[in-house]
Amino acid sequence: MNLICDIINGMIYFNNVSKTYNDSVALNDVTFTVTAGEFVSIVGHSGAGKTTLTKMILADEYPSLGTVF
Repeated sequence: MNLICDIINGMIYFNNVSKTYNDSVALNDVTFTVTAGEFVSIVGHSGAGKTTLTKMILADEYPSLGTVF
């Protein structure tokens, strides 16, 4: 797999991503891949980390641990 080509072609990777705000854990060890052409919905209860996850996809937030690319 050529990671640079995959990123250019629209793939999203979350690898062991965690995000904390002070003592509050928003995301804990999240790993997934979205390939080009896939349709994805983000659902969950209030406070589950949906907004944090979306902001990381848009690079408005950065993980405390792990990698987003």
